[in-house]
Amino acid sequence: MSSEVISEPFPVSLSADAANEPNEDAELVAASRRGDREAFGELVRRHQAHVFRLAGRLLRQPADVEDVAQETFLRAWTRLGSYRGEAPFEHWLTRICLRACYDRLRQRPASRETELVAEPVAKRPDPDARLEVERLLAGLAPADRMVLLLLDGEGWSVAEIAARLGWTAVNVKVRAHRARKRLRRRLEEG
Repeated sequence: MSSEVISEPFPVSLSADAANEPNEDAELVAASRRGDREAFGELVRRHQAHVFRLAGRLLRQPADVEDVAQETFLRAWTRLGSYRGEAPFEHWLTRICLRACYDRLRQRPASRETELVAEPVAKRPDPDARLEVERLLAGLAPADRMVLLLLDGEGWSVAEIAARLGWTAVNVKVRAHRARKRLRRRLEEG
């Protein structure tokens, strides 16, 4: 990502600060709520790698990933007053990013659905296998693809997905079970 995408509304430097201390995030959120753009720029810098990685797992086109990342941070800025601080800021930001990805996937015409990427858990150089995974996932509803990518691709637990998407654990389990069943059926049909 070029820093110009977000740097206009929020000053962002690209230093490698790996610490994402919840206490520091809470202080930065409080300062951001008071209108401190520098503080929000620091939040962006701390969490941009996470947001880009997550969006990149769900979307294939680099332009879509950048758009969703920018949309994530813009939504976070405008909705900062709704962040209650009951969970880490990163969890709240993850939920915003996932919803932005989901919105992007739902807006796509059906012909672009095959652009969804699912990296194999074990990295294999076989491009045919990757295309097959993409083809199979393309037949699923966006929410179903997202659940499978988060469970199997990102390694998130059912509880994490439920908490970050605002769904129930039962909804996540049922959606994943049904999605896997549909994938098996598609695979058997060839």
